[in-house]
Amino acid sequence: MTSSSRPTAAELDPVSRVTARMFAIAMGVVSVALSIALSLTPTGREQISLPVVAILAQLVLAASYVYFIRAANPFGRVVSFARFQVFLGGVMLASVLDSLSQFGSNTLIRDDWGAVCLGLALLLAGPYRRSTEIVWFTLQAVALTFSLAFLQNLSSETATTLSILALIAATPSIAIGLASAAYARSLVASLEKARDEAQAERVQHQSGVLIRLAETDAMGELGSLRRDVLPFLARLDESKALQPGDAVRATELASELRRAIVDRISRGTLEDVVDRYSDDDGVAAHLDERQISALRALIGAMADQYGTSATQSLTLERRGADAWGRIEFTRPAGASAPTSLAHFLRMVRLVFDEADARTVNDALVVTFRFDSPDERAALSWEM
Repeated sequence: MTSSSRPTAAELDPVSRVTARMFAIAMGVVSVALSIALSLTPTGREQISLPVVAILAQLVLAASYVYFIRAANPFGRVVSFARFQVFLGGVMLASVLDSLSQFGSNTLIRDDWGAVCLGLALLLAGPYRRSTEIVWFTLQAVALTFSLAFLQNLSSETATTLSILALIAATPSIAIGLASAAYARSLVASLEKARDEAQAERVQHQSGVLIRLAETDAMGELGSLRRDVLPFLARLDESKALQPGDAVRATELASELRRAIVDRISRGTLEDVVDRYSDDDGVAAHLDERQISALRALIGAMADQYGTSATQSLTLERRGADAWGRIEFTRPAGASAPTSLAHFLRMVRLVFDEADARTVNDALVVTFRFDSPDERAALSWEM
């Protein structure tokens, strides 16, 4: 019985697997110590009819926890449904052996450690498995404890109502199993909520950065002017009348806007900001304004490091269904590597799917590629 409708807590929060494994180790120690302690009590010793089987039961219990602790390696694969089933099967086998070791002489079921250890094993499922799967594991544990209680009732000389005996035996599995299922469901819900909130914040932050990029580079001074022009026009539209000084302010804004437009046009295309340019296949037509702005800002920042003493070349070409680009920025011989480019590289990563930067001899190499959903060709740039 498996379910893939929702992820597990360990899948949503891999870091929590470190703590979950430590808890598994603690539960293993508690379970083995409990089995030994209950077997060594006066009533426990008296009820053991097959000591070899009793020892074997404790060894199987210890081996099951060793298997689970190894499977719960926080740096490996997440504990799967099958792995937890194997672990639970080992604990169930240990419980059966514990019951067999007292066959014919088991008078006090509250001294049986098998049922209690089954409940503790179900507690470990919370971080690793889904709530529906934990309910399934709980049903297995309850069915086993009911069966063992029935066999004990047949072999015991003490007359005890079977329903009461079975309920006492299954109480740890029922209580802990259902609590573990509820915990798993609550934990996954809280982690999904935190993930969605973090995703919304990332999208909002990225949108804000892209807007600032468009306003500061792609729009030149138009972006900052928009914060002055639009409120001014909105106020005039609302008031339907000019206030003192509005005519002078309108003249100033018009002059600044005209100057910004002229400055924006004078920037030209990518071809104007590099020393050598080649685009025989017209790949540049697939770049939108934000991508051009990010590239122009990066090229401009690198040019500011060395001025006209460095060389820049841009070559664009199409290879099959992909479009590739190469920008080579070679610094002067003996010059140090350019600095303060991290901000511009981050802008490039925001508008392209992949980006990487490296230094090759005297050239700085930046590679990035994108695959647009509107069938624009994928681009890979090297610089």
